[in-house]
Amino acid sequence: MNRRQLNVLSMFQAVLSHLDQFPATWQPIAPAVPLIAGFRTNVAELLTQSQLQEQHNTVGHTQNKDQHFDKLRDAMHQLSLKARAYAKSDSLYVMLQDVDFPYSALENTSEQLLLQRGARIAQHTRQALPSLEPYQVTEAEITALEKLIAEAAPLAPQRNVIAGSRKTATSTIPEIINAAKEKLDILDDLVEGLVTDVTFAETYFNLRRINDTPGRNNSKPSKDN
Repeated sequence: MNRRQLNVLSMFQAVLSHLDQFPATWQPIAPAVPLIAGFRTNVAELLTQSQLQEQHNTVGHTQNKDQHFDKLRDAMHQLSLKARAYAKSDSLYVMLQDVDFPYSALENTSEQLLLQRGARIAQHTRQALPSLEPYQVTEAEITALEKLIAEAAPLAPQRNVIAGSRKTATSTIPEIINAAKEKLDILDDLVEGLVTDVTFAETYFNLRRINDTPGRNNSKPSKDN
């Protein structure tokens, strides 16, 4: 939620709290009862969507994804150095072509190509494992690389799902706010016209002012609140 929306939510909650403190003032006004019940539902929905929006924040997921791919590049590079030395020593040119990647080449490539290169490094080193033992290549090292590759594959689609869920929550919030405002617009007229408790009415309209909206001379807020 942006700052304006958060201010509106704070105003909604303050108005609802005021209404809850003095139910005897508005409950005798028949049209106000279902109106306030609907407004209460809107506020609850708004809180839920706000929480969903926060939970579906892609920033943390992106950080985790970046950290995972950094680990993958490091593992690929270390294994590549050992496999490259072996391939050069034994003139294994096909293998050399598939494992010879400087770290800069692993950084400046697409995720899909990076995963493909990692898979080729893992494949060649596993097939040549007995010959690579003098180069301190272990099965555990190859397995660790394979695990990083397998775990990396779903990370980008997961981010897209999270982004989609956040987009849904973000698009829903303005609709809920508008629905709540429509109810308050009617309630404003009921309070001004039918509530006889002056202190209650003054407090109500003071709370109806959004925090970042300049104060007004009239007691009743304008229709854009």
